[in-house]
Amino acid sequence: MIPRAALFVGLTLLPSAALAQRTPQELAQALQTAARAGDAAAYRDLLAPNGTFTVEGANFAADLARRAPADVTYTLGDLRQQGSRATANLTLVWTRVPEGKGPAEGQATRVTLPVGLVRVGEVWRYAGEAFRPLKTDTGTLLALDVPGLPERVAPLAPLLPRAAREVQNVLGLTVPPDAVVKVYPDSPILSASVYLSLPPVAGWNEPGEAIKLVLAGGTPAEVEGTTLRVLTHEFTHLAVGLAAGPGRDKRIPWWLHEGLANFAARAFVPGRSWQAWHSRASAYAKSGWVPLSELADFPSVPENRWDNAYRQGLGVVEFLAQTRGKGEPWRLTQAFAETGDANAAARATGFPSFTALEAAARAWLAGG
Repeated sequence: MIPRAALFVGLTLLPSAALAQRTPQELAQALQTAARAGDAAAYRDLLAPNGTFTVEGANFAADLARRAPADVTYTLGDLRQQGSRATANLTLVWTRVPEGKGPAEGQATRVTLPVGLVRVGEVWRYAGEAFRPLKTDTGTLLALDVPGLPERVAPLAPLLPRAAREVQNVLGLTVPPDAVVKVYPDSPILSASVYLSLPPVAGWNEPGEAIKLVLAGGTPAEVEGTTLRVLTHEFTHLAVGLAAGPGRDKRIPWWLHEGLANFAARAFVPGRSWQAWHSRASAYAKSGWVPLSELADFPSVPENRWDNAYRQGLGVVEFLAQTRGKGEPWRLTQAFAETGDANAAARATGFPSFTALEAAARAWLAGG
């Protein structure tokens, strides 16, 4: 298929205040200034329409407003300009302070991304990371354009339809054939392309955005298995969001999103690892259980409770599938999407209230 994320096509100037970025270096300075100030609107004004960062940039900018990286620096290197287009290596350096920690506990972070810049009239704008499109029979597969990565990613192309079929088999949900997958060389680089405040992650998806994942290491078999697990997990997020409908996916609690995604990927999780996941959920059920109502909204869940959301969510989905039937996790999800009401969703699966569902799931997990 023709890649949907081709760079620099049909760029036009967006209305904005008069900006001074008449050179690529001035653009880098403007991005840095907006990021340090947590000025989401100013940051968005610096983005090129139709670039690879157009959609992701809105969420990136929103995160700047939530947790401004006051010491971040933007540096362009290896700048190569051809007319109204340019490529460069963008190096970001900042201190990521873990949530709930003080500045003294911050972690120095440094990443370098190959990026594209475009000039519209006399003004330069940021078009996002530079990718190399790879041949696939379905969907679009893009590798970050760093030395050696596209060649290592190319053999993974046949895994896209396999992961999509697994989502269909387990949950009955369809992954769109035009899904876009972006592959990065490591977790810090991927995370820096999402939010500067995000800790390193192996995969990411938000509604309307491309799927992002890190190329796994290990033997060819290990790379294949890990890639299938992460792809299936992220494809589930994509399929759930589309099936729920625009905006309605936000009514589905975060713990349920993650529980469904982990459940769908079970076939690609080694048996020992799967048992460890289940054991962790069982341990939380016995001691340390966080009320599911406190794990519903991702932005408000502290980082030290993310594991609870993943493991408890998986535990509830397992409980419903094994005690009520294979289709019950999706029935619960649909009810959340339709009503946004936890008690109504629980009644859809035969429980008198959400409190009753949660108590039954916790008891089942504690006994496992």
